[in-house]
Amino acid sequence: MGRKALILLTALLLLAFPLAAAGQELHEVRGKFNPATRGDELLKALVDYTDPDSLELVLDAEPDENWNIRDLYFRVRGARFGGKIRVENFALSASFVSLVPPSEGKGLDVKQALRSNLEVVLLESDVNGAIRLFTSEKDGDWKDVSVRFVPPRNIEARGRYHLKNPGLVILAEVSTGLSIREGREIWLEDTRLEINNVEQTATVREAIEKLQPVVDVRRFPFPVTLATLKAENGRLEVASRTRPCPFNGIVYRYSR
Repeated sequence: MGRKALILLTALLLLAFPLAAAGQELHEVRGKFNPATRGDELLKALVDYTDPDSLELVLDAEPDENWNIRDLYFRVRGARFGGKIRVENFALSASFVSLVPPSEGKGLDVKQALRSNLEVVLLESDVNGAIRLFTSEKDGDWKDVSVRFVPPRNIEARGRYHLKNPGLVILAEVSTGLSIREGREIWLEDTRLEINNVEQTATVREAIEKLQPVVDVRRFPFPVTLATLKAENGRLEVASRTRPCPFNGIVYRYSR
């Protein structure tokens, strides 16, 4: 064997080992599917919970007979929790996870998890798309409703309300900040309401208080602590101090 051929063969062997290692534990499904393994069952539970465009799940090993998992990571693109606003990106990693078996009919039910990390990205365009759909189907009296994400962590919204009697149009404008409290809740702060360019915040202050907190992550199946909240470039980002990170393991991929 010539020297060049030997070098080429060595290079191919070195490249082949990581490719084989990466490809030997890959499960890919599309649309509706029937789970064949516990890992597939968990993938289906996540798909049912998030209704995603696509989802990637990584496990260090298949869940054991008691549904314990040492390391878990998943990233969801285009999640729609409960059929509501689309979430561009939703990622989570966790260690020492114990689940209720999905076959018991409870869906995604986490008994215990440690070191959970979270990252969520919401797009301004998806929020406005959902608002347009809602106002056209549910309440035709609202027109030109739009939302903007404003740095560092603010939201601005405006819209026109058409009063059928006496035929007036009201311009409503709302601006509010967002804040994380105790790592578990997101609150509106410094909210301001203007009606036809006249401040009317006092008239809705009690209603705003009843909405608080607008997000409570204690209701989320995995325990997470929030640390980052920022708005920029048409994106609203919420995350834990440490971001979720994939690792080498069994990979499960789903696409709609």
